[in-house]
Amino acid sequence: MPLIAVLSAALALAAEISTAPQVSWHLKSSPHFEVYHESNLSPSAVSLELERMYSSMRLNLAMFAPWMVREKTKIYIYSGRKSYIAGEFTPPKWSKGLALFDKKTVVVYDTGDMAKLKAVLAHELTHLYFESYFGEKLTYPPQWLNEGLAVFMEDNSYPKAGPWGQALPYLPKERLIKFDKFFSIKVVDLTSERQISDWYLQSYGIVAYLFRPRQRLQLKNFCALLRKGEKLKTALWETYRIQNTVELEGRWLLWAGSYNSEQNGGFSTAPASAGFNFQPAQFSSFPFTSFGSKK
Repeated sequence: MPLIAVLSAALALAAEISTAPQVSWHLKSSPHFEVYHESNLSPSAVSLELERMYSSMRLNLAMFAPWMVREKTKIYIYSGRKSYIAGEFTPPKWSKGLALFDKKTVVVYDTGDMAKLKAVLAHELTHLYFESYFGEKLTYPPQWLNEGLAVFMEDNSYPKAGPWGQALPYLPKERLIKFDKFFSIKVVDLTSERQISDWYLQSYGIVAYLFRPRQRLQLKNFCALLRKGEKLKTALWETYRIQNTVELEGRWLLWAGSYNSEQNGGFSTAPASAGFNFQPAQFSSFPFTSFGSKK
């Protein structure tokens, strides 16, 4: 390449870097988090809410990420979506947050709604803690389990009943994906917002069943087998004494009870996930792979 072209390219890059938005971060530390905030929202309020969420997260997720007890997690909160998209972490435009396992960091932006911000933080923190467990073996969790658990913890971030728990009883039976097909479906293969939201709702429902009270150890053992590379059928039998996905579907429907009720005409659409803006998940916090691309 001619020297003049090289110099021109270098000058163009320097100009682009110089005009990139510069964020002034303010640090607020709490016992388990370091919160970096751009502006507007009180860091003290965010730190307090994070510590409240931490109690539930530690109870449910410390078995996957014991480091969360002894190490602080970094939280970056941009003042808005514009600075978040243009920021140093280069998130996908459709995302609401990022979980960066290698940095033990979560990145989000403020929407002006504390309840929604808490839901996004709970969703991304779950990805961070849960993916770190699989990341120890340089692998990743099944997508339905990863997203279902994130939505499960997201729902628990609400002071009363969360939107996913409220929505599940109204998902019509005909919109459920048969379990013998469900576990092989990738979100990227779904073609509509309703299909994606239904997939998230079904993932949430299955995790809620597998993670019922007093079943934390069973879920941990289930995940340990999957992390080792065991087939889903084997993991179900070894931990839950469920022979296959067909039996799981039958048990789940009995547990769900009225979840497929036709009252009120059925549920029309699931709530939006806190983790993304109705676009398929196409990235991972893992630095060594592209999450969702594995066949």
